[in-house]
Order: sequence, then structure tokens, then C-alpha cells
Amino acid sequence: AAEAKFPEHRLFVLRLRRGSTIIEAETQMVIAAGDVVAVSGPREALVAVLGPRAEEVEDRELLDVPILAADVLLTNRELAGRKLDDIAKEGWTRGLYLRAISRGGAAIPVGPGIRLERGDILRLVGPEATVSHAEKQIGVVIAPITTTDFFVLGLAIFFGGLVGILVTFPIGDMRISLSTSVGTLLAGLLVGHLRTRFPLFGRIPDAAVSLMTALGLAAFVAMTGLHAGPLFVAAIAEAGVGLLFGGMIVTIAPMIVGLYFGRYVLRMNPILLLGGLAGAQTMTAGMAAVQDRSGSTVAVLGYTPAVPIGHILLTTWGTVIVGIIAN
Repeated sequence: AAEAKFPEHRLFVLRLRRGSTIIEAETQMVIAAGDVVAVSGPREALVAVLGPRAEEVEDRELLDVPILAADVLLTNRELAGRKLDDIAKEGWTRGLYLRAISRGGAAIPVGPGIRLERGDILRLVGPEATVSHAEKQIGVVIAPITTTDFFVLGLAIFFGGLVGILVTFPIGDMRISLSTSVGTLLAGLLVGHLRTRFPLFGRIPDAAVSLMTALGLAAFVAMTGLHAGPLFVAAIAEAGVGLLFGGMIVTIAPMIVGLYFGRYVLRMNPILLLGGLAGAQTMTAGMAAVQDRSGSTVAVLGYTPAVPIGHILLTTWGTVIVGIIAN
């Protein structure tokens, strides 16, 4: 009844001290005069609602409540499609707080009218016993991992490379192969999409992904330099410095056209646009530079859909251009 006096706020009595005894709170417990009560709730509610009505005291032993934060995958069909304010009335949600919702890798705002769906990842915070009980009602706990699912990773690389070799399509007199790199890229896109639907599938620690991304980028730049280095001086000597400036123009002109077209014709957000341009150039370093200068990760949203198309054209279109010139 005390908790229900302020239904617009989630305020809960966790435990109380009666004399020298600390008692865990139960819904049917009667609060007596002189009790020292430990209350949990949003900070602004504690200050605005309880501040004028109660005297705050220092009692570290009473406040020594073990708190747990956990990410839980919603698999319970009975909760799917229900609003948060409806679920919040369930008895097992007492003392439980929802800090964030993730759906398909995107953050969903937390509000009373939000409907939960199967596959949502809920960030729960509360006393250990309360969170542990709620986990059983909601679904599966997504615990941090330190190992890579090499089975899924290996199969994706194998079948992706196999598809890249076997799949070809004709353009005029030529037959273009997807190549192993494009096949593996498409397999990675498929696994990434499945992970947004099934977060426990093919998991790789974030640190491992960052390491592979950094090493892959460094290795790519290094191998490009090793391959181009011996031929660069000879090519400039044979074709003249015009080749160098021609390459610069071919590289920069699409970026300038894309920048102005995206900004003034498509009316795109500048950060998304710059991320998309970096993806079109398959340049992870460019995307990282945009993130660093903007102080935001929003550029990834523009980079992600553009980079696979850039990689596919990078590996296949060279053959087409050579064929056109040869004819």
C-alpha cells in the first residue's frame, strides 16, 4: 500500500531496520513508526517525492543490498506483444528496473506504451534475487563471452568462399565470378543479420571483433602498399605524372559529387552521409575519422549498407572495365 501511494513512480521498499534487526521487505509486512526503510527508485523521484516527507539517515548496513545488472533475451511468448506498463503490474517485477531495450541491434526508447517483442534484449537492474527471478520469467540471460564461436565462423567463411568461386554471371563475352572475398563478405552479412534475430547465434566478443577489424585494416593497407610499391615508380615513369593526378581525380570526384548530392538533393544527415561515403570507398579508416571528429557512432549507420556494395564492385567491376576497354 505504501508503494502504491505513488503509482506514477516505481518506488519499492527493499528492507527495513526495526530496532537492531534488519528485515527483508514483503508485500504484507506492516511498516511501524520508528522503522528505518531502505527505498529504491529513480533519483528524481526519491528527491522530489520522499524528500519533503521523510528524514534521510545514514545506515550503510541497511543499504548493503546486492544489486545485479543483466541482459536478458525475451523468449517468453506470453510477454511478447504486451505493453511495458501492463507487464510492470506483474508481481515478479516488484523492485525491478528496465534500463534499456535493444531490438535488432538498435536501441528502443523505454516508455510505458512500448510493446515488447520476442528477440528483444532487456537490460535489467535490481536486487540479485529479483533479477534472477525475473530472468526465469522473461527468457535467456546473455552473459558476456570470452570465446569465439569458431564453428559458425568457420562454416560461414567456408561456404561463403565456396559460393564466391562457384557463382558466376555473364556480362557480354565475359563471365564474372563473385570471388572468395565477396562470397565471404556476403556470408558475413547473413550471419550478422541472423545475429540481430537470434543474439545467441555465432557470438564473437567485441574485443575480438575490434582486434580483427584493426588487424584486417592494417594488413589490407600493408599488402596494398607491398603490391603497388614495386610498380608505382615504373608506372609513373612510363605513363607520366598524369597517371598520378588522374588517379587522384577519379578518387576524389565521386566523393565531392556524392557529398553535395547527398546533402542538398537527398537532404541526408551530414554524419550519415560521410559514413556512407567512407563505406563507398571501403575505407574503414575514413569512417573511424568521422567518428572521432563527430564524437558519435552514428556514422556506422551510413557506412554499414554502403561498404558491402563497395567491396562487391571493387572485386568485380575491375574485370568489367578491362573488358570494356579491351573491346
